[in-house]
Amino acid sequence: MRLKARFFALSVVLVLSIAMFSLFFVQAYHSRFPYIQRTFYGAAGTAVVAGEHANADYSPYPGLKAGHAQPDGHFYRNRVIVLMYHDVSPDPTDVHSLSASNFERQLQLMKDNNFHWITMSQYRDFILRDRPVPENAVLLTFDDGYASFYKYAYPLLKRYGAPAASFLIVGTIGNPKMPGVEKLNWDQVKEMHRSGIDFYSHTYNLHYYAPTDARGKHPEPALSSRLYLKEKGRRETQSEYEKRVDADLKQANDVLKQELGEDNRVLAFPYGAFSDPLLQICRKRGIDVTLTVKSGLNKPGQTNGFRLNAGGMSNNPELQLALMKEAEKRLGHTHFDRSPTYKRYAIASLTVAAAAFAAWIYVGFALFRQRRASSAPTNHHSHH
Repeated sequence: MRLKARFFALSVVLVLSIAMFSLFFVQAYHSRFPYIQRTFYGAAGTAVVAGEHANADYSPYPGLKAGHAQPDGHFYRNRVIVLMYHDVSPDPTDVHSLSASNFERQLQLMKDNNFHWITMSQYRDFILRDRPVPENAVLLTFDDGYASFYKYAYPLLKRYGAPAASFLIVGTIGNPKMPGVEKLNWDQVKEMHRSGIDFYSHTYNLHYYAPTDARGKHPEPALSSRLYLKEKGRRETQSEYEKRVDADLKQANDVLKQELGEDNRVLAFPYGAFSDPLLQICRKRGIDVTLTVKSGLNKPGQTNGFRLNAGGMSNNPELQLALMKEAEKRLGHTHFDRSPTYKRYAIASLTVAAAAFAAWIYVGFALFRQRRASSAPTNHHSHH
């Protein structure tokens, strides 16, 4: 290839690799730079890193106003909003608890505004097999298996004819020795199950944060992270991690099968934290639908699902309904933050740009020398 053509080709590669680097850099780091965030993603851009705990308390959305009832409203089709709740009680004292009156108000507003509750089996058919769901479809889910679910949420669900799915930390059910808020017992679970409430795994007992290094400064969710082994003075290997997690998920599934007579195929990740190895373990265990805590609208094929947090003391049922009506616009473009992947792409394109730049300088200099040589005056000596 002539020097000129080579120089032109390298110029093109250099420009393209710099453009690719810029693109991937923005996608990888936009959340760290407010100016980039505003310019490319708008003020309300919310990219939650896979595994990062999304805001567990309800945060009011900007620009929403309570609207009037729309009994024939058409808000979204072929999509499902999954709502996430934890504790429901008459007088909440914890920020993550929803008052029973607000929960009832939510149910009434959903009914008045043409939202349609679906079951988990309808949701799975929709996600895995693209089976139709009603327009404005909503799946109600409850985490942790609190005793308050039986006392306060269940009677309201029955009154409104609303199906729901509850995710149990299986090892804590009917186990009064377990610390923390009182959990359900198996008699209550079975009674609700007979009435159409579905129960799934929230792990057997991996719903906690634990250290990942000797100093214990950066605890991570136990289900999604390799933990620090104090007795061995090191972090778990990948295979030790996979073995521990697989054993826990198997135990949860075995107990659910034994108590309820059904195979468990759904898992809600504690704190919404997940990783690629964890997703692979789930698939091998026959768990084909998983749920996180990141807000979004679910479509067919979205096997790792989004959930909109609808619990919490500061929940405003009217504003939440306004958000659900605008779900397509406000939640419809959510995706999991792919920062680690984009960082790798950014480094690769920067490497290509650096190599292209070095070659470009080298060829450019050679071209410059060639031109100078060709334009230099030649001396003719005549011999007589």
